[in-house]
Amino acid sequence: MGDIRMYERPRYGQPEKTAFTGLPIGVMLLSVIAIAVYLFVGGEILDNNGRDVAVYLPPVEAK
Repeated sequence: MGDIRMYERPRYGQPEKTAFTGLPIGVMLLSVIAIAVYLFVGGEILDNNGRDVAVYLPPVEAK
């Protein structure tokens, strides 16, 4: 008998069967958490130093 892998189709450009996806998922979760913290902290900073804004519109006359 020969080597059984000799009869398998080549898998060019595809990941290995034993590829581990934990690292990309961990990086994605850390990125999402970092963005959420950034937006939360930025929102809190802007809320404390915010000013009220008044917009004055000219009166509209009906014809």
